[in-house]
Amino acid sequence: MGYFVEQLTIGLSTGAIYAIIAIGFNLVFGVMNVLNLAYGATMMVGTYGLLLVWFLGVRNFWLAAIGGIVAATLVGLIVERVAVRPMKGNWWNTKVATLGFAFFVENFVTRITEGRSEPFPKPFEIVYFPVVSDIEISNVQILLVVASLVLVAAMVAFLRKTKPGKAIRIIAQSPDIAECLGIDVHRITVLGFALSAALGGIAGILNALTFGSTYPYVGQFLGLKGLVVLIVAGIGNMRGCLYVGVVLGLLESLTVGFGGSTYRDLVAYGGMTLILLIRPYGLFGEEGRVAKEI
Repeated sequence: MGYFVEQLTIGLSTGAIYAIIAIGFNLVFGVMNVLNLAYGATMMVGTYGLLLVWFLGVRNFWLAAIGGIVAATLVGLIVERVAVRPMKGNWWNTKVATLGFAFFVENFVTRITEGRSEPFPKPFEIVYFPVVSDIEISNVQILLVVASLVLVAAMVAFLRKTKPGKAIRIIAQSPDIAECLGIDVHRITVLGFALSAALGGIAGILNALTFGSTYPYVGQFLGLKGLVVLIVAGIGNMRGCLYVGVVLGLLESLTVGFGGSTYRDLVAYGGMTLILLIRPYGLFGEEGRVAKEI
């Protein structure tokens, strides 16, 4: 029982990271209908941005983290400018362009770092708190769960209560209708990419903090898992991403703990396939978008 509870705590923190990644994916893909395959590279840049600021002499973790988030945000804006906007809404061309940008960034960082895994600084000493019997949970795991809950609540409030958030939702239904209502589609799109990239930077930093290191291709693994959570939860549903992300993290942790690490990806991708066979729009999927007239 003690080992079971330990796996649950690990899965809860992992699931929190998956949820944050899926929320960032959802903001651009689920809400703005753009599949940004450079999102994983954006997460990776957030971790190396923090390390760069740290090595430049800023020994305050939280200030360095702001530098990492800013770096990720800048990369997200570059992706929008050079890989998304020139494609003029062509879905397949956008996917290929963002994928190519991701390969470029990952190989660039690999060349600079020689592909080494870099140790990650800690914002505080890791402390374990007793839960039941000899089971403990660390302050890092608590941070991950709290961060995911806060980010979900913040994004839901942003999309429902603020003018830019409502504009993003209108653009998701129909960019043409948004233009008729006087919404600056380009400006709102840039804002969406910036927010999504900032969330990616946060997710990358939290993941590196959990495992104590980062490496150039960490975004590939995280990006795929975030995409799985988004698809299973249903495009456009923020709270669904939280639920599915946590459940996926728990299932993966229990699978690794009791079955072996070779079955870890089977849970994610096999589960996604089964759910899509039953509910093609995901567990919490939206009804649909306004159709474009041709």
